[in-house]
Amino acid sequence: MKFFLTFLFVFSSLISLSQKYNDLNHYTLFYNQDTFDSDTCCWRQLSNNKKYIEAANLIVLYLKTEKPVNRHSLNWHCGQMFAMAHSDKLAKKYFKRTYSIFYKWFGDTDAKTWYYYVKGTIAFIDNDKKKLESIIHTWKNKYPPDNNLETLIRLNKNWGISYEQAY
Repeated sequence: MKFFLTFLFVFSSLISLSQKYNDLNHYTLFYNQDTFDSDTCCWRQLSNNKKYIEAANLIVLYLKTEKPVNRHSLNWHCGQMFAMAHSDKLAKKYFKRTYSIFYKWFGDTDAKTWYYYVKGTIAFIDNDKKKLESIIHTWKNKYPPDNNLETLIRLNKNWGISYEQAY
C-alpha cells in the first residue's frame, strides 16, 4: 500500500510538471520576441499577476530555447522578475548580463547612463546606499535626467523596502 501511494504521488507530480513544461513550451515555441515581450502575453501576464518566479523562469526558458532579437532587454526583465521575487542572487546575475564597463568607458550618453542605472539597481539590491547615492550624484552632474534616473531616485527614497515595493 505504501508503495502504491508513493507511486501515485510521484506519478501525479510528474504529470503536473509535464503539463507546466508543456505550457511553457507553448509560450516559447510559437512566439517571436515582439509577441513574447508584449503587454498582453506570456511573462508580462505572469508578472501582472505577481507570479514573478514563473515569469522569470519563462524568460530564462525563452532565452535558452529561442533566438531572441534583443537578449539585453529580456535579461533585464528577467533580472527584474527575480528581484521582484526577492531572488537577489539571480536578479543580479541577469542584470549583469545587460552591461559592461566598456559602456562607461567608450559608450555614448545612453550607454553610460545605462551602466549607471544597472549599477545603481544592483546597489539597491545589495543595500549599498552610499554607492547608490554616489551613482545618482554622478549622473546628475554629468548626464541629462531621464526615467531611469528617476527610478534610481525613487529606489533611494524608498530605502529599506523590497525592490517590488520601491520600484
